[in-house]
Amino acid sequence: MKIWLKYFIGIVLGVTFALVAGAENTLFVQAVDFLSKAAIQFGRYALYPAVFFGFTLSIFELRENRSLLKVAIITSLIICGTALLLSCIGLISVLIHTPARIPIFVEGISDVQVLGVKESLLQLLPSSSFEALINGTYILPLCIFGGFAGAGCAVDRNIAKPTITLIDSLARISYAVLVFFVDMLVFGMVAVSSYWVIKFHEMLLTAVFADFAILLIVDLLIIALVIYPALLKIFCRDINPYRVLYASLAPMMAAFFSQDTHVALSVLLRHSNESLGVRRRISSVALPVFSIFGRAGSALVITVSFVVILKSYSINVFRIAFSDIFWLVGYASLFSCLLGRFSIGGTYIALTSLCMLYGRGFESGYLILRPAAFFISSIAAAINALTAITGTYITAYRFNMTGRKDLRFFI
Repeated sequence: MKIWLKYFIGIVLGVTFALVAGAENTLFVQAVDFLSKAAIQFGRYALYPAVFFGFTLSIFELRENRSLLKVAIITSLIICGTALLLSCIGLISVLIHTPARIPIFVEGISDVQVLGVKESLLQLLPSSSFEALINGTYILPLCIFGGFAGAGCAVDRNIAKPTITLIDSLARISYAVLVFFVDMLVFGMVAVSSYWVIKFHEMLLTAVFADFAILLIVDLLIIALVIYPALLKIFCRDINPYRVLYASLAPMMAAFFSQDTHVALSVLLRHSNESLGVRRRISSVALPVFSIFGRAGSALVITVSFVVILKSYSINVFRIAFSDIFWLVGYASLFSCLLGRFSIGGTYIALTSLCMLYGRGFESGYLILRPAAFFISSIAAAINALTAITGTYITAYRFNMTGRKDLRFFI
């Protein structure tokens, strides 16, 4: 049975349980909350070894083939381009159909969490490189360590041959373990989707976020069904772009309901290799990089959310100065690339930082959307997963590192 179908069945069961038990059942809500957190940790469990050994080996192979710099340039261009593109699309969509004004909620702001760029930079090179192996929430230091290890092995292939053989073996074993956890995540999807439905029900009870939610869903559908297929057709002319969309179903489901980029990355690694046929030397590098920096979905959601906040403060969005529009698109795109330290909830944190940076009385404007923070993260995570697999496939296609597989062989 296809993985996306397993996940879909798990989601249907989770939604059914939530609707039958009801959000008023306190015991059920507490149990599902606990099981949901456990499921997310389960989904992350096998990721670190697979990323480290795969990234190390891929850096070695790309450096040996003298294609590391080209891959880095293409990946960087895709990350920057998609962030700017989706931010502009989000701005256009919210100007075409501005959601109804959301009442200003009065809440405390004692638990404000911001991007913390300095903290992120200090964690990149810890006192010991081995500390990168134990930070389970920030994979960029792990990738840096793996990159140095892979590049070091490429200095003298004869000396490094036993090490490369060992790393290759460990990478394959780690991937095999990852396969098991991705398959078993279907049981976690039941709990994750149940808790998501409970939070969604609470959001709808406020009766003010319906237009906002519909707009974000429409944006998601436009990106998935129109924009990204068009980009795939432009850069990969001889393929059916909807094959990539089909391969992204399971990762998008996992990302949407868990809101966690690390859970989604585990599923992405399997589908890029076993469904799309992307060779390991590309997918093991590109997917982690996209997971860290390529969060174009966050750029879109941040842009839409900020305009909604402005309208909620009775600001006429059609009278926003062009300089403010460029500022918004630029900073939304920039902040989306700085969320690597946050595997979950990063989009709302970036929105918080954007409001504080903008000032002019909007420093606490993000509080308006706090009841919908989880939904914002869900939409952003789903688009981010689609961006990662699309960008990785385009990169691999440019280097002829994709294999052709029939749809019946997709996992």
